[in-house]
Order: sequence, then structure tokens, then C-alpha cells
Amino acid sequence: MKDDDVLASRNLNNRSSRISRRRALRTFGSGIAAAVAAPWVVRHALADQLVGPGGIPLARPNAPVTLPRFEDPIKSGLEPEKGGTFTVFNYADYIDKKVVTEFGKKYGVKTQITTFDSIDQAITRLAKKAVRADVTEITPERVAQAVAGKLLKPLNLDYIPNLKANIWPQLHSPFYDVESRYTVPYTLYSTGIGWRNDKVTEDIAKLDNPWSIFWNSQKYKGYVGVLDDDREALGMAMLYRGNYDINSEDPAAVGKALDDLKAMIPICNPKINITEYQTLAEGSSWLHESWSGDMFGAVISYLPKGTDASVLSYWTPPRGKQIIQNDCFCITAQTKKPVLAHLFLNYLLDNDVSYGNFANFVGYQPPLNSITPEKLISDNVIPKNLSNIVMTPEDLGPDSLQIMSLTPKGQALWQNAYAKFVSGV
Repeated sequence: MKDDDVLASRNLNNRSSRISRRRALRTFGSGIAAAVAAPWVVRHALADQLVGPGGIPLARPNAPVTLPRFEDPIKSGLEPEKGGTFTVFNYADYIDKKVVTEFGKKYGVKTQITTFDSIDQAITRLAKKAVRADVTEITPERVAQAVAGKLLKPLNLDYIPNLKANIWPQLHSPFYDVESRYTVPYTLYSTGIGWRNDKVTEDIAKLDNPWSIFWNSQKYKGYVGVLDDDREALGMAMLYRGNYDINSEDPAAVGKALDDLKAMIPICNPKINITEYQTLAEGSSWLHESWSGDMFGAVISYLPKGTDASVLSYWTPPRGKQIIQNDCFCITAQTKKPVLAHLFLNYLLDNDVSYGNFANFVGYQPPLNSITPEKLISDNVIPKNLSNIVMTPEDLGPDSLQIMSLTPKGQALWQNAYAKFVSGV
């Protein structure tokens, strides 16, 4: 994302009271309504498998989960509701307002975007009925929790033909929501390294272990950054050591990642932020752990006039060794416009609508079949040197690395470790 992720850079001993959007996506909040906070994680009695609220197993790329339905989907062939206001519940600046407005014009309803600051806040407000929304953004690791709390309405895919027509086959029935009973994909992104070619002398992509650049960056001290996200920062340290169990709850593994992050402090005094789309573009940082969508955001929104995009580079590991994530949209259980809500999800997956939202505003790639690195380059949408910010269906699969839910004990382990890194303890 772009503007909603704007946070001031923070020093190691100056922890901000705000948390990054993507870290917020994964934080289990203590304020979640009791209806949602069913026993969060227990061990399955018959198999060594972690389960979450409502007895729903915790999904993994190699362990798909079919979510239960607590009501039947709406019938096929119904006419969309007319009049009133249609409400989209989302992060600020994570969907082009023009997209929502045009949808309203098409179906003859007023539209509005109601915003939240974190998925915890969104789930709490939905559970307490403090907001009346028709559709909401959500992330894969929180879908089961929302389903267990009966906060989402099951989908009738007859109303959403664009899912199979336009979206990657791997996401027609994703591992976290087999049969797409509740969700459709929205955007996706990878994690890698962004840098300034006019400042960094190494060809990072050609290093034996590109992640090692962070531990060999003495000459860039003060211009190095790490993503302000517990799972991403510690996960990067794990990948540096060749440990790809990024959902590990092993104290030794997390402790080693913490030690490695702390070892960076005297080397390069890393800034901890999520504004690399701006700082790399403006040249106030030269080397930064980065999200692919932010590299595109840097090009379309933040490069100073006259600065060629060739000053930027991005590296991400090959398939199966890169962290890849996606966000979703779903229909709230409280909607009074269920047919229209289905049509909105289908609208978001329209080739032209989805592409325009991506290329003109959000910067994070939708999983459209029509998007390829070659086409984006030939259409002059992205520069050739950043073609690897574009993902392909082959990047997904049972061997893909995706940050998913942890047990409360595991979550506390990661959060406590990260707090020690940020505080410099």
C-alpha cells in the first residue's frame, strides 16, 4: 500500500505507538469481541494438528482447510438491491475511491468507504456491530476467526464469474478457503530487497546469499532499513540462515533470528519503517527490506521528477524460498445488500477495474491472468529493471512460503523477540 502505510522512521530505542498495517494484519488483539474469541488454539485430540476458533484447523499451503458454512449462500438469479448506501470496509487508501464510486453509479446506489486501522479493529467492530458494512477486506490468516465468529456471509459463486474467468487458477480454491466459500483474492505481494543502484555498489542479486548484504552493509550505515513488521523482520533473519520455517514456534529458531537482527545494529544501525516506497525513491535510504508493491508505488508516486526508474532495483528469492502473501475481500454477515455485495466482489475481479486500481492507485498487484511481466514492460507500466516485482501463478503452491496464524504462545514468542530488537535490548 501507499499512503496508509506512512509512518515516521523510528530509531531502535524509540518505539512508535502505532503499528504497521501488515504487522497489524497478523496481531491477535485482546479487544476482539467474545463471540469471535472462541478458544483460539488447542491441539486436535486425534492428530497433531493445530486448530483455531470453532475447531477450524489452522491453514497452511500444504494443509488446506475447508471452512464450515453456518448458513446457506443466497439463491442464484436474484436481482440486485436498489437505493440506500453500499459500504466498503477497508484500510484508508487501499482502494481507489473512483472504483467504488463507479460501481455505485452502475447499480444506482450511493457508496461510501469506511476505514479501519487494523484487522483486529475491523473484526472487533464487526463483532460488536459498531459498523454496518456490506463488504470488507481481510487477510487469509484471519478468515477462519471471522468465520467462527459468524461475521462473514458464505458466497454463491454464480454471481462471481470473474473469479474463474480472470483470476489465477491457484486462487479459485485457495488453501485457506477451499472452494472459495467466503473470500475472493484482492492483491498480492512478495518480500525482498530494494536498493538504489546509484548508491549500493554490490550487485545484490548475484551474491551467493543476497540477504547477507544487510550484515555486510557497514559503508551504508544510516541508510539501511528493515520492515517494521515482526514476522517479516524476523523472517528475513531466518531466510538469511536458510531456515524456511517462517511459521515456526521453536524458541531456539526465533531466538537465533533475534540474535542475528541485533547483530545488524552496530553494523548499519538499521532504520525500522515501512516507508521504503518513499525513502528509496527520494534517496534517503539506499538499502531496504521491501515489499514488491512498494517498489511499484515508488515508481508511480514518489520518484522525483526527472529521476529515471533505473536507479531502483529489487530482488526476491526464487519460488518456494520467497515470502508471498495476498489480501482478500468478503461479504459481511450483516449486509442488507447481499446480491449487490456479490456483484461488488465480481466487479473487483473485472480485468479493467482490477488493473486500473492496481496501476493507477494501489500499486499492489492483483492476481489477474492478464498481467505478466512482459506485458507490463511492453506497455511501459513498469521499467524492465523492476520486472521481478511482478508475480506469476507459479509462485504459489504447497511449497510457497506464506506467513500464517500462530498459537497465542507462538505469537507472543515472535512479538516479544521483535520488541527486543526494536528496543535494542
